Order: sequence, then C-alpha cells, then structure tokens
Amino acid sequence: MSCTSEEIAEKRRLAIERLNARKKCIGSQQTNNSVSVDGSSVQAVPATGINRTPLTISTFYDGNQSSFGKSSPSFHAKRGPTAYPYTKPNQKNGPAKVAPIFVRTVTCACSILSESRFVAESNGYNEQMIEVFKQIPSKSYESSTRKWTFEFKDYSMLQERITALHPHVALGPIPKFVLQEFVSGPKSKPKRVCLNAIEPSLVESLLEFQKEGVAFAIDKGGRVLIADDMGLGKTYQAIAVADFYQQDWPLLVCTTATTRDSWAHKIRQLLPHIPVHSIAALNSGQDYINECRVLISSYSMMERCGEKLLDRGFGMLIFDESHTLKNFKAKCTTVALALAKKARRVVLLSGTPALSRPVELFTQLQMLDGRFCSFKEYSTRYCAGKQSNFGWDASGQSNLAELNLLLGRKFMIRRTKEEVMSELTEKNRETVVLDPSYLWTNEEVEGNMNSYASDYTASKGRQREEALIKYYSVTAEAKAPAVCAYLKQVLKEKKKFIVFAHHHVMLDAIAQCLAKQKVEFIRIDGSTRSDIRATLVEKFQTKQSCHAAVLSLKACNAGITLTAAQLVLFAELDWNPSTLAQAESRAHRIGQSDNVTVRYLLAKKTADDIIWTMLQRKQETLSRVGLCNEDFSDASSVQAPSDAGNIEPYLNKSLSPTAGNSRKGTLDGYIQRSSPAPSKPPQIGDVKNADSCAIPNENTCLTSFLNPDDDDDDLAGLEL
Repeated sequence: MSCTSEEIAEKRRLAIERLNARKKCIGSQQTNNSVSVDGSSVQAVPATGINRTPLTISTFYDGNQSSFGKSSPSFHAKRGPTAYPYTKPNQKNGPAKVAPIFVRTVTCACSILSESRFVAESNGYNEQMIEVFKQIPSKSYESSTRKWTFEFKDYSMLQERITALHPHVALGPIPKFVLQEFVSGPKSKPKRVCLNAIEPSLVESLLEFQKEGVAFAIDKGGRVLIADDMGLGKTYQAIAVADFYQQDWPLLVCTTATTRDSWAHKIRQLLPHIPVHSIAALNSGQDYINECRVLISSYSMMERCGEKLLDRGFGMLIFDESHTLKNFKAKCTTVALALAKKARRVVLLSGTPALSRPVELFTQLQMLDGRFCSFKEYSTRYCAGKQSNFGWDASGQSNLAELNLLLGRKFMIRRTKEEVMSELTEKNRETVVLDPSYLWTNEEVEGNMNSYASDYTASKGRQREEALIKYYSVTAEAKAPAVCAYLKQVLKEKKKFIVFAHHHVMLDAIAQCLAKQKVEFIRIDGSTRSDIRATLVEKFQTKQSCHAAVLSLKACNAGITLTAAQLVLFAELDWNPSTLAQAESRAHRIGQSDNVTVRYLLAKKTADDIIWTMLQRKQETLSRVGLCNEDFSDASSVQAPSDAGNIEPYLNKSLSPTAGNSRKGTLDGYIQRSSPAPSKPPQIGDVKNADSCAIPNENTCLTSFLNPDDDDDDLAGLEL
C-alpha cells in the first residue's frame, strides 16, 4: 500500500517531534528535575506549545513496560545494574588521569659504585629527572659514561624526589640488605693485635698479606670467605684463624679426598701444641669421633655421616674448596648448611668461589650469614632473576660491580698474585693449534666430527648440551694422536711438565706414548687411591728422573703442589675457566722458583672451537665480580711442529678437503677462507689478541662462530 506525499510528510513530522521529546526527557533526567504525581515519579518537560506526555521507548509499544527484550524488567533483574567501562572524570578535581599504558616510563636504577658513592642509571631521557639530579648537592656527572653519581648521604633525598615523578619515572632502589652495609661509610683495616693470641711459630711463618687475611677473618667474627688466588697459602691462614678460636672447638675440616692427608700433616706441623691423638680423619661411618678435637673429612664422607657430625656439635668449621657446595639442591650442600647453622665459626676457602655464575655464590654466603638475604632477593639483584615458563631463572648476571664491593665489605677477602707476590715468577700462557695431519686420518673421522658439529648448531636447550657432550667426547679420540705427536717434541725441551686431560681415552693415549718413549712419569686420575696420591706427588717433586705428571682435570685441579714443573699442558679443555685456572696453579704458586709456561693444545674443526669461545664469555663475567683474574685471551701463539714430512701428498686420497678448496698436496684445504655455513662445524678463530697459527704464513685465529645470544650457561656446572 503506497502513501501519498502528504502522509509521508506527516509521519516525518511526528517522528521528529517524538525524537525531540525524547531528548528533552533525557535532559530533564540528568538535571534530576522530577515531579511526584500520585506517588510515582514523572519527568517534567518544558512547554513547547504542545502538551504531550514525555516519550520513552515504551511509548512506541503502546505503554506496555514489560513488553519484551532488553526493555523488560525481567531482563534488567537478571543482568543487574548498567555497567560502564569507566567513570567520567570530575573536572573540578583536576584534569583527567591518563591510562598508564599511554605513559612512557623511564627507569632510574641505583647501584653501589664505591665505598661512599652510588650511581643512578636510566634507560631513557626525562627532563624532570635530570632537573632532580642537578638539585642534589653531591651530584657528579661523567660525560664519557653519561652516568650521574651521588654520595650515600643524599640517597634518601634522591629517592623521595624521584618517587614524586611517578609514573613518568620509576625508581630502581638499592635493596635494604645492601644499604645497611654501606651507610656507615668506609671501614678501616682491622688491627693485628689479635695475632698475639695465635701460635707464635705459625704467625712467624705467615707473610704480611696472610697476616692481614687472618686479622680480617677475626674482625668478621670467624665467619669469612678467604678467596685468595690459588697458591697464596689459604691453608695457613685458615689454621691460624682456627687456633685463635680454640675455645669453640671441636674443629671440622671438610676438603677433597686428595688433600685430606695434607691437612692432617699441616695441622700437626703448624699447631704442635695439639696432641696427635686429638687429630683424626673420618674414613668410614663406623669411626668413633666423640673424643677428637680436630676431625678431617672428605665431602663424600661428610654427606654420608651427616647425622653423626651434627650430633657431635662442631663449633668451628673449615670448608676447603668451598665452591664444591655451589648446588643448593645437593645433599652434600644441605648437610654443610645444617652444620654451619649450628657452628659459631665458619671459614670458607676457595680460589674460585664461583666457577661460572654469581648464583653459585649464594649457598656459601648463606653458610656465613643465613639472615643476609633471601634467594629471590639475591638472584633478582645479581643474577638477573626472572620468572620464566620453567620457573625462576637465576642463570644470568647483573650489578656485578656492586656484588664485588658487597662481598669485600661483608664476607670476602681476595688477593691476587699480582697484588701481593711481586717476587713470584711469571706465568706465560700460549695456545697451540695441533698439526691437522694427525687429526683427519680418514674420511670417517672427519665425517663424524662434521656431523656432531652440525647437530650442535641445529639443536637448542638440553639437546644442545647432549650434542656438545658427545662432540667433546669424540674430540678426545680425534685429538689423541696429534697430542701424542706434540708431546714427542716437548720431550726434547728437557723440562719437567704436567699434562692435564679429562677423558680416559686421552689419558691412556698420553700414558702409552710416554711409556713407549721410556719416560718416567706419574699418573693420577679418579681411580687412583687417595693413600698413594701423596706418594706420587712426592715422587714428582723430588725425583729428578720423573719428568712428567699425567693428571685428570677433575681429580687434580686443586689441593696438590707440583712446583717442580715448569711447563703445564692442557690436552683437553674444561667448561669452566676457574677449573683451568686452578689447574694452572698447581705449578704456579708459592715455592716455584722458575717461570711457568702454560700451553693449551687446540684442534681446528673440533669441540675446542666452541668450548674456547665459551670460556672467554664466562671468564669476562667472573672478572667483573672480581672472582677470576685470569685472562685466557692473552695467550700468545705457538705453532705446533709437524713431522709429517713428505707423506702429506700421500694423504690426499684418504683425506677429504674442505668444500670448495683444492688440496694441492698441502694443508691449505683445511684452512677455511670464509665464514662457514651454519651446517659446517665452527672453526677456531679470533679471541682478542690470541693468535694461534696452524701452518706457516697462515693467520688463523680463535673466533666465535656462535651467536652471542646463544645460551651456553646451562653447561656451566656440567660434570662429565
């Protein structure tokens, strides 16, 4: 049915009137202009010349308020009151607040810089923050680093003013457990009057820096970490501290199995007033220990006899090589923590308190002061702790300069050989790239090595760890002939030397090589009985005809003295730079009269390419905390002599040249001219100024073919 133009115009007029009436109705509701009629509330509408009832939505449905849909009372009863996404701001109380998501926040993180000053670092620019910095009386700006530093006395002022800039500036404060150690200002050196209470003959045998270490330990109440470099006499200092606190005995000394007898000998020698029958060693769980004043135990026996030791109630503890207790989940660490909680005095000894990461220090600090801070506080501050999909991740590092200062202030005393032993002989570190003609003896060996390298490059996480372990093991087999060939050249130098290795296949090959050359040597590995180790060490030290010591990296990197050697060789690498540094110090320590040369035997296209690069990164991290003063990148280059002679052309048929290179009867086919493809094994390359040459006139250096962001820290504490 069609409508005329007049009807359409009339309907349009009515619709406009209804719309205007509805708008006026809504406006009157907002001004609360209502009139009560017969107990019901009716909205008043200003006169417009037409007397109409205010229109609502129900007007269009014949006044039926319970019609249907969202306008029905039943719908609103179920739904509840109308919800709005946000409340309209009250302009009388100031401007509306901006949602935080639209605010650009600059973080101002504070950390300790020195004994009296702290630094404020920001991740962006904020004009108001800079104005606050300029108003602090003790301000100092370093244009080279773009950092603002202040004195501790102004920390509260800075904290208050920066907090007022929220949310535009967020303050990263210094934790309370750190502040309380520095608010008192710089501390003076402890006095040495306490040395008068120690055995006079022992005090006379101490060097000046060792006396300072004893005084520091006593100043800390006998709960201290002595972290001097390996070979600086930490044992002497610990025994002196123990003698000062004799009233707190019985004394428990926990050490490695290889040094248990050495400790007993030193205590008898340095403390002659202690009866010999009062000093005992814990050899089994059946030993009677209730009457001894000094008990010496290995870590494994301590773990096995934990309850017996706790019942004995040792008032003083000495933990030698305390980095053994880095894993807080291990049972051995749990027993040590329980013993430390009951003891009044705890002395920790370690030349390398943290082997790889700052998190490894936490359990040792807990032994010294269980109320110092929680694990989450420590890991958040110094391990870049964060929540991940797999739990709390504390494998990183942060605020390392502050951690170094905090350790020295509260717990630790550490001196390096360069600082206190200027008269100590020099140590020269060299890298040697082995002759590849002894490595790639057939296509199968080279193919296996390439396969393991490719597996490592393509894998991640736990699979990458497993791939590297296999690659590491196969590398030992591949390197063994080249290492033995190099040893034949070393024998011509007529020097006593130590050679470290890890895998039995390498140790066996070296031992067979020396035996075939009719060289007298000693061998100490994990299978060597502890009761004959001291005899073997004595033989190497005193017998002129004993030219070599073949040692396991894990079993002999600490606790023994081999100063008769002038040359230290590493046939294999280790994951941790601290393990290598400790092994070097078996020869470079107090008592060494000659210069010591340390050589790392590296092989191209093997796991050495990966592990050597890994060591550089870990060493840099530990150096920032002040826990490792060695620099493996300062190794000079040495060319491994080759006696392959003219047999090289005959190896062409059995050796597979590098893809894209022609052998031409030389070793050039094994020198990569360009960066390898991801599927190819990583190569030895630049490590700062360490230049290691494989063949004459060829500048091949130790380079990292790993992504800098690759995570290798999961392998940090890996025990193979």
